[in-house]
Amino acid sequence: MSSSELVRVRHATKTGRHRVLTGFVWTLAAVAGFGLVFAQTFKSKVEAEFVTRDITPLLGPDRPAAPKNPVDGASGVPVTILLMGSDDRSGENGVIGGQEAGKRNDTTLIMHISADRSRIDVVSIPRDTVVRIADCDRSDGTSQRGWTGLFNIAFANGAENGSNADGAACAIKTVESLTDIFVDHFVVVDFVGFRDMVNAVGGVPMCIPNDVEDAYSQTNLSAGPQVLNGSQALAYARMRHGTGLSGSDLDRIDRQQELLKNLASKVLSAEMLYRPQDLTNFVKAVAGSMTMDEAFGDFNTLTGLAFSMRSINPNTDITFATAPVQGDPTNPNHVIFSSKADAVWQAIIDDQPIAPLLDAQSSAPVNDSTISTGTDPAGAPAGGSTAPSQEDILNACTTG
Repeated sequence: MSSSELVRVRHATKTGRHRVLTGFVWTLAAVAGFGLVFAQTFKSKVEAEFVTRDITPLLGPDRPAAPKNPVDGASGVPVTILLMGSDDRSGENGVIGGQEAGKRNDTTLIMHISADRSRIDVVSIPRDTVVRIADCDRSDGTSQRGWTGLFNIAFANGAENGSNADGAACAIKTVESLTDIFVDHFVVVDFVGFRDMVNAVGGVPMCIPNDVEDAYSQTNLSAGPQVLNGSQALAYARMRHGTGLSGSDLDRIDRQQELLKNLASKVLSAEMLYRPQDLTNFVKAVAGSMTMDEAFGDFNTLTGLAFSMRSINPNTDITFATAPVQGDPTNPNHVIFSSKADAVWQAIIDDQPIAPLLDAQSSAPVNDSTISTGTDPAGAPAGGSTAPSQEDILNACTTG
């Protein structure tokens, strides 16, 4: 492995130190919750909250080969979901994040559920990855020609006129053109939804490794174990600049993953699962803040998928990774997919586990600081960091 190449892989382990990727938690927690809520006859309370859109006409005919579409999520075929976190600034989202034009998806994950339902592989695509953005059509009849730029431009192009679903369509077209992976479903979640999810479960316990202060995300936290409320957790997930922070987007991904791991652990704990009303409140918070395709928003699909995944052990059967990237030789603030990325995409296409592949790729020590030494206009290196790794510093304290 060259000194400029970076492979980040996170496995679920019994130590509890794996990083659960953001969109994965939204979807897995929602799927688990939807199954239980449905069984508890709370369907009508949640169904009214769904925001679903049919984006099939926007994706066009030139898509990768698709597996047989599952009817209810339990039909024995693989399922791939593109999960996106939107920085939509309209309405209450603008109050939280500040007024800013356009919409972007700074968090994007490919979640692949194997056909035999024995494992889940989740791969994050860093927002600062330079790629070819696909041409995209919007539901209002307008269109946007693509160009080479940062990955999160794809969602912004599609959502130019305000539609998260249009943004998702352009992101899907870009992902499919880059990876040749067929995307079955999509989910988009906004700031308000994340905040409300955390509040619905009574906060999330976190170990804050050092004092942090970031004026942009309005984060001000002291080191040590504490329980973050929804607003604090959202600020922690967004923070990147300021005191105690390296400025690295890849480090921010790690922090988000740790935060969502703790949130998922709480949601899927007996403390929540045996309190139907609390679980209902959580699922309603999720449903009301998600935009998804019509098929995935169908209760039969969600409950069928939940049932088919009942034997998956979150501690052993889930692999999380960041797409293999390396420094962009033309711009020290950006990254590009490395030569290892194609093998990861092919494994997903073939419904094969990515864990052995990534283990082999990451066998040599990786020095994140070699990825990038430059800074973006806001003063943050795209991939590099001279700060201790997130795993190292999280060992400094524990949470209850």
